[in-house]
Amino acid sequence: EADTEQSQVGGYIVVGGWVKTWFEHMLEIERRRFALMGKSPGEVNDRMKLAATHYHDWLIKNKAIDVILRDKAELAELWPEGKDHAHLYGRPLAFYLQLQKLNLAAAWARVKVPALILHGQFDWIMTREDHELIAQYVNANRPGGAFCRSSRDGTHLSALPEFHRRLSWRGSSVRSQSCEAVVDWLNEHRDT
Repeated sequence: EADTEQSQVGGYIVVGGWVKTWFEHMLEIERRRFALMGKSPGEVNDRMKLAATHYHDWLIKNKAIDVILRDKAELAELWPEGKDHAHLYGRPLAFYLQLQKLNLAAAWARVKVPALILHGQFDWIMTREDHELIAQYVNANRPGGAFCRSSRDGTHLSALPEFHRRLSWRGSSVRSQSCEAVVDWLNEHRDT
């Protein structure tokens, strides 16, 4: 972003974000996915060796999934989409290659405005560490400007639908932690 664009931004609210390379992110997801599948610690490590090869070939070397799985048949069992080699988690593979090209650490290291970074305690897709790194990078430019909060009622991106649902009940005294954190943060930074 140019300085003029940055000057138009008053702050950021982040829910379910990340800062590492997409390659690193996918390896972290795979480790958690294998554990959630009930694999033993040893099986998880064995699978991670294969997953590292798979994601390196795809995201770093830009090889097509079809080619990777054809050349290394032992990786086919790891591919979460089975025979669909054009999508991952419902999105086209090109989307993930675009994410790999991003340098979010550099982008967050340039932020000079307040930021509220929310992480759902039960989010197994995005790590708390990524959210803490975002806060660390912003705070390097604006000490105390970023606040990282883990909500007990959150999963991956669950704070957003919950936030909208809670807003429709404006008269209700029941609000989620995520919603309360956002409202409080917006009130605190209203004039900045």
